[in-house]
Amino acid sequence: MIKIPSFTSLLILISIQGGVGQMWGVQYSTRSICALEGTSAVMSCNYTYPPGLTVKEVFWTKYGWVPWYGRREYIDLSQYPNYKDRLHADCGDKKSRCFLNITRLNKSDAHEYNCRIITVEEGEIWISQPGIMLSITDLKVEIVGAATEGNDVRLECKTSCNLSSSPTYSWKKNGEPLEMEPTKNNELLLHPVSSEDGGRYSCAVKGHEDLSSAEVELSVRYSPKNPRVLVAPPAEIPEGGSVTLSCSSDANPPVQNYTWFKENVTSPVAAGQNYTITNFTSAQVGLYSCQARNEVGVQNSTAVPLTVHGSATPPMFLYAVRVAVASSCIISGFFIWRCKRDRKTRREAAEKTDDNENVQYEEDKSDQISSVYQSLNLNTTGHDDVYQSLHPQTNKTAA
Repeated sequence: MIKIPSFTSLLILISIQGGVGQMWGVQYSTRSICALEGTSAVMSCNYTYPPGLTVKEVFWTKYGWVPWYGRREYIDLSQYPNYKDRLHADCGDKKSRCFLNITRLNKSDAHEYNCRIITVEEGEIWISQPGIMLSITDLKVEIVGAATEGNDVRLECKTSCNLSSSPTYSWKKNGEPLEMEPTKNNELLLHPVSSEDGGRYSCAVKGHEDLSSAEVELSVRYSPKNPRVLVAPPAEIPEGGSVTLSCSSDANPPVQNYTWFKENVTSPVAAGQNYTITNFTSAQVGLYSCQARNEVGVQNSTAVPLTVHGSATPPMFLYAVRVAVASSCIISGFFIWRCKRDRKTRREAAEKTDDNENVQYEEDKSDQISSVYQSLNLNTTGHDDVYQSLHPQTNKTAA
């Protein structure tokens, strides 16, 4: 076999003239492929050669060091051990076309791949330069923007090259699929970001969710939330006893400074997460609160009362007054309602009595009318008696 021209000249030439005056030529389906690690890459080439030649071999190759030859050479890819069971080549009847499919791609597969044609005639060997450049990429999540609560944060699913398949992406948070869709094909926008958005994020190409990126932790910074004060012991404090107040708050980064305040006292009374008062007296009775601060912001707790056991302290007195006022209002309202109800009952009873008297009066009046009518009824009284009752003077004269 006669060796082909020098490697330098092959890099420049895409086709050369064959020994019989015709032209060699190779056309690739593409000049570059970017594929996701773990997926596959498909390549093809169409070739022509001078008439009268007979093709003996067509195969895919890459230029590289061949250990068993001890030199750099173009050999059939199927002879490389690292392609075993991953390489599927189909060059048909060796007339014009050759396909290549490499599966389970890994980073070492990134290379330039070429079609090589060998004829039975000595010296008639062809390889086309440049071939198809295969790039292999994985996925990586990148956080864009300051992850502070209230800001906009963008997560990008990045690749080292533009995937040839023009894929769409899916996202997971803490291993669970996210319902929200990316704002762009490879971006997830958190607008605005909140403390609930913190967690581990990963992305994947749809259809290849098993080849997702490594998880990236999104740590959202936020000011202290819900500071709260715990009192130990929690009951009323005996005169001369001691009490410890503890302040806690959820924050990211953690709270750096705790400050203690007493109601109606302008300056802070203490600093630190815990505040202990020894030899407690009535002078220290009052409402206490803490203030939690980190580099993002500050938040105050709700005030809690401290009282001396058995003393009528102002805060407790105030609470007692409030309870007494509320109780008085309730009792007064009840009595007012009761009085109104009693008055209504008496009024209804009086109206009923008046109605009965009216009925009795009407009945008496009817009886009187009936008596007069009875005295005038001629059927029951003699004419003389009637006349005499109506003309008493006449009766007197006759006598």
